[in-house]
Amino acid sequence: MHNLLNMINNSPEGTTTFKFNKEHFIKYMVIFIVISISTLVIPTCGVLKMHAISVGFIASSTFAIIDMVYPNNVYINGCVHN
Repeated sequence: MHNLLNMINNSPEGTTTFKFNKEHFIKYMVIFIVISISTLVIPTCGVLKMHAISVGFIASSTFAIIDMVYPNNVYINGCVHN
């Protein structure tokens, strides 16, 4: 949730700006690609490309939701560092 709150900032004029986080996007794309390719390669029954992409999308979106809801917090001397 912390990541979601940081992505949308309300400016003083009342307009909303969107801040794009490239590191998170790359992390989610790597998960999507790894899951999609492994879904195509590992099963012996021959999975359709569309099904492999669907499985990859579901896995990466689930990972993104979990990453936003439960972020990794490191406590050093009582201070939170992400």
